[in-house]
Amino acid sequence: MKRFALILFQFLVLVLFVECASIEKKQPLHDVWSGKISNTIYPDHQMEMEKSWSVMLNRKKQIDDFLIAKNYTSNRKTTVYPFSGIDVLNLFTFFPNSQSYVLFGLEDPGFPFEWETKNDSEKKIILKGIEELSNHLAGRNYFTYRKMKEETKKPALSGAYPVFVAFLRQLGKQVTSSKAETIVGPTETYKGFTLNLFDEKTKQNQSLTYFKIFLRGKEGQPGDGLYEYFTGLGEINIFTKSAEYLFHGEKRSLFRNILLTNAVQIVQDDSGFPIRLFPTDTWDRILYGRYQKSWNLSGAIEPEYQTEMVQLNALSQNEPLPFPFGYGVLGSKSQSQSLILVLRKKIK
Repeated sequence: MKRFALILFQFLVLVLFVECASIEKKQPLHDVWSGKISNTIYPDHQMEMEKSWSVMLNRKKQIDDFLIAKNYTSNRKTTVYPFSGIDVLNLFTFFPNSQSYVLFGLEDPGFPFEWETKNDSEKKIILKGIEELSNHLAGRNYFTYRKMKEETKKPALSGAYPVFVAFLRQLGKQVTSSKAETIVGPTETYKGFTLNLFDEKTKQNQSLTYFKIFLRGKEGQPGDGLYEYFTGLGEINIFTKSAEYLFHGEKRSLFRNILLTNAVQIVQDDSGFPIRLFPTDTWDRILYGRYQKSWNLSGAIEPEYQTEMVQLNALSQNEPLPFPFGYGVLGSKSQSQSLILVLRKKIK
C-alpha cells in the first residue's frame, strides 16, 4: 500500500512538473505577443504595444474610478459578451470577478495556433496585426468589424487567438492552458476555444471561452446546439457594447430571449438590447452618461426609437461620461453622448 502511495505521489509530481513546464514554455511567447518583452523579429512591437496599452490602462483606471464613485458592483456569475470581437479590456473592467466568460463574434478562432511553423516574415505580420488591433481599440474604445476582419483574416494571423492572448497578458492574466471548443448543431458547427487564466494580482482562476457565431435570425430553437449551450449556462451576466443594434427589432428575438431569460445583470450601451425589454416592475434601470438618440450606422440594423431612453435621460440629468463608451462619439466627435446602461433584475 505504501509503495502504491509513493508511486501515485511521484506520478502526481511528474504531472504537475510537466504542466508547469508547459506553462513556463508558453509564457515567454505570450509576453512577446503582448509586447511585455522584446523580440528580434520586430523590435518596435514592444514600444508600440506599450504606447497603446498605456492609453487603454489609463482609460481603464478612469472607468474603475468612475464606477467606484457610483457604487457600481458586478455580479460574479458567468458573463456573456455577445458580438464581442476581441474586447477583453472593457469586459474585465465592468465584470472583473466572474469565474467564467463566454464571448462570441465574427472572427475565426484561429486555434490551435502554430507559431513555431511560421517564418520570420509571417511572425512579423502576426505581431504587426496584434499591434494594429491594439491601436484600433486604444483610439475609440471599440472595434470595427472591418478592421478586425482586415487583420485576423491575414493567412499568417489566421484568427483571433493570439490577439486574445496578447490582450489578456496586458491585463495581467496568465494563460495556464487552452483547448478547442465546439457547439454542434444539426446543420452547423460553431468553433472556438477556452483559455484557462490565472490573474497575477487577485490570484483568481478564471476561464474565457470564445466562439465564432454569426446570428442569421433563426438561432435559438431547441436542438440547434446554441439553444442547449446557452440555456445550460444557468444564470448569467451580459456585457455588450458597440453591437450594431443587432438585438433591435425581432429578427434575432429567439436567441435574444434565451440570453435575457437567464440574465440577472446587464451592462451595455444603447446598441445592445432595447430598453423596452426591461420593465421597471422586474428590472432596475440605471443610466450613466447622456443619451440623445441612437445612431444609423452604414450597413447595420436600423435602431429602434427608444422613447423610454429619452425619458430616462431626462430624469437622470447626468454629466457626460469622462471617457468614450459605445457609439456616442459618432455624433459630436466627443464622448458627450456616450452612455452606460446598467440593468439589474429585481429580487423577488
